[in-house]
Amino acid sequence: MGTVTGLIAALAIWGIGGHAKESPVDPAKGAKLASRIPCDGETNPADEVTLAPTFSSGGLERSFRIEVYEKDYCKRFDLGFKCLDAGHDLWKQEWSVDSTNAVNGSVGLDSCNEWRAKEPPQYVLTGWYREPGDPKQHPWKQADIKKVQSRWERYEFTDPNGGTARLEIDRD
Repeated sequence: MGTVTGLIAALAIWGIGGHAKESPVDPAKGAKLASRIPCDGETNPADEVTLAPTFSSGGLERSFRIEVYEKDYCKRFDLGFKCLDAGHDLWKQEWSVDSTNAVNGSVGLDSCNEWRAKEPPQYVLTGWYREPGDPKQHPWKQADIKKVQSRWERYEFTDPNGGTARLEIDRD
C-alpha cells in the first residue's frame, strides 16, 4: 500500500514542477482546419492529409502543431473508469513537427467529434518558437500564422529573429 501512495505522490510532484509553462493555445493566432468530409451523425470518417514542413536555416527553434479542442478532458490519472484530476477545456496536441527534425507527416482530420455525433471537431494549426537556452527558462511561445496565397494550402510564420517556417497541406 505504501508503494502505491509513494508512486502517486511522485507522479503528482513531477506533474506540478520542473517544466516550463508555455503560453496556452490562442486559436486566433492559428489557422482553422477542418475535414472536407461532412459529419453525417452516423459514422466518423477522417480526411487524411499529408503535411510537408519547411524551416529556414537560422532563427530560433520553431514548431508546427495541430491541436484539437477537447471538452471535459482528464488532466492526468485517467484510470479508464474514473478520472482523478478532471479539467474543463483543452487544446490537445494531435500532431507536431519542429525545426530540429523536419520530416513530412500525416494526420487524419475527423469529420465528427465522435462516432454518432453531429458536431465537427475544432482543429487549429499553430506555430511556435523558442529562444535558445534552458527550456525551463525559455518556454515555447505561440506565433501568428498566416495563410500564404498560392495554388496549394500553405501556412507560414516568422520568429522574432527572422527565421521562417512553412507548412504545406496536401489533401489528395
